Order: sequence, then structure tokens, then C-alpha cells
Amino acid sequence: MQEAVANLVQNCAQVQRGESVLLLNEQDVMDADVVGLIGEAISAAGATPRVMWEPSPERGAAIPGELLESIASSDKVIAHFPLSPSALQESLGPDPGVVVVQSMFRTKQHFVSEHARYHWGMANAIYERFQNELFAEGRKWRFASPGGTEISGVIDALSERARQLDDNLAPFCRSFNSPAYIPVASKGCEGRAVVEYTGGFRRIPLDHPPTLVIEDNIIVRVEGPPEAKRWVDEYSQVLDERSERLGTPDANKVDSWHGGLHPTAESIGGDIGLVGNAGTKMAHFHVGPDGAHIAAQWGDLDMWLDDEPVMANGRYAAGFDDPKLREAARQFGLSHWR
Repeated sequence: MQEAVANLVQNCAQVQRGESVLLLNEQDVMDADVVGLIGEAISAAGATPRVMWEPSPERGAAIPGELLESIASSDKVIAHFPLSPSALQESLGPDPGVVVVQSMFRTKQHFVSEHARYHWGMANAIYERFQNELFAEGRKWRFASPGGTEISGVIDALSERARQLDDNLAPFCRSFNSPAYIPVASKGCEGRAVVEYTGGFRRIPLDHPPTLVIEDNIIVRVEGPPEAKRWVDEYSQVLDERSERLGTPDANKVDSWHGGLHPTAESIGGDIGLVGNAGTKMAHFHVGPDGAHIAAQWGDLDMWLDDEPVMANGRYAAGFDDPKLREAARQFGLSHWR
């Protein structure tokens, strides 16, 4: 746990001597012992910790004025508390002179995970390399999985779902837990995607998976054996309802796909499953002009970019060792990045 706390305070928040650091915690959710360890690490760095506990906010609720004042008067904020970056920026402006570190980790179990202990700077370098360079418009992509998925296409310009996520970013906010990468826009997608998991971030495995048939970047129908009838009918209904509600030919187009890039993060389901979005094991679609999530996920992916193997069985492929990532690992004092 000490390793993860040091990773948070030193590598992510980059706490400096003389700074005032607000530890903002979700009441009755965040582990108080972990908060104590974080406070000790801040003090050891020569900074001053201030601890606040706030009740869990209602979804979409405005940030209280008193809390905004506490954030604005700090040099750094480590928030184990749900905050909207766009709401913070709307209230504080684009350059409020504070760095806000957000984290979905709440328990001792989270803080002993591989995810929390892996060097934050290296994780961030991986995401920037893929999102800014390797996932470049015009590159060919292909996915396969042991469950039967076999799809391919070309990376397009910014997707609708990526635009939505961009709208909720703020330049002074960063995340300690690695998120899923920005949804990669798709065009020309063809093939068959086997839905191995449903339930969104809860990742409920399907005993009899249905198959989404994709033609010319549109999900045109759902197929499956007789024992998969329940799920074939359910996903067919989702597509039919979207077609009726949106009334456009692209109602069920493949807007984008995404998953995680963190090389060691555990794939976690259940109520805290969003933390598990960081791992390379899982991926899913966003669909239509609204970039909707239809809870269609698959796991243990193989991924190719321009026919180069990147992922194999849900992990980085043995032959994929990007030179820029090797150099980043060297700069962070790591012997390897995967």
C-alpha cells in the first residue's frame, strides 16, 4: 500500500515542499486509514495536508461554494470524491492555479492492486503514445478473440463519444487511476463481434453469447444459436428501438471502440468496474450518431494496427515493444514498461 501511496503523491500529484494539499474524501466510502497514509506521505514531502470529508453528492448536483473555495485555495487537491472536471472549470476558470488529482480508488484492496502501484508517469506515457500517435486516423485495425470476434476497419477522425468525453475535461485535472483510452473513431468496419459480456462496467459474462453482424460500419443484425435466443432477442430489440427512436440510417453505426492500455491493471467487474476499464483485457463499442454504449463487450482481445500485432489474448503482444515507450521507461528508471 505504501508503494501506491508514494505513486499517488510523488508521481501523479507531484507534491512539492511548501504546498498546501487538500485531501478531499467521500464520506462513508473512502478508507480513513488510507487517507492517513496519504497525509503522512504529503507531510514527508514537506507539504501541508488538509483533510475534508464530504457526503456523496447527488448525480449532477452543483459543487457547493464552500468546497469550491477550499479547492481554489489549495496548490494541489487529491480527490477521492466524485468531481466533474467541466463543472470545476466552469466555476474556477481554465487556469485556477490548482492541480486536481482525481481517483476512483477507495479501499485498501484498491491501493495494493497492480493498477495503483504501477508507475503513474509510465501509464500516462502509454496513453499519450497511443492516443496521440499510434491510434492515428487512416490506420487499419483488426480485432479477434477466442470467443469468435473477428472485425476490422479503419480509424476515422474524432468520434461522437470522444467529443462528449473531451467536453468533460479540464486542463488542471488528472486521473490517478488510468481510464479507458479515448474512443477510437471507426469507419469501414466489417465482421462479427461476439458479445461475451453485458451489464456495462459490471461485466456480466454471457453463457450463450449473441453475435453482432457488422456490414459497412453498421450493425445490421444479431445472430446466435438457439440457446442464445434470449440475448439475440434482447440485443435485436436494442437495435430496433434505436432505429425507431433516431430514425436515421446511421442509428446503429459503429461510432467507436475502446478499452484500456494499462499493462498491469486488473480487470474488475461489479459496482466498481469502471476502475477495471484501464486493463487491456476488455473492450466495447459505442454506437450511432449519439455515441451510445449498448453494453456489448468482448474480452481477451487480439489487436492489430496496420497488421502489426499489438495485443494478444488480452495482453500486449510479445513482439510489441515500442521504442518511444522503451525510452520513457528508461527515463522513469524502469527496467521495462509492460
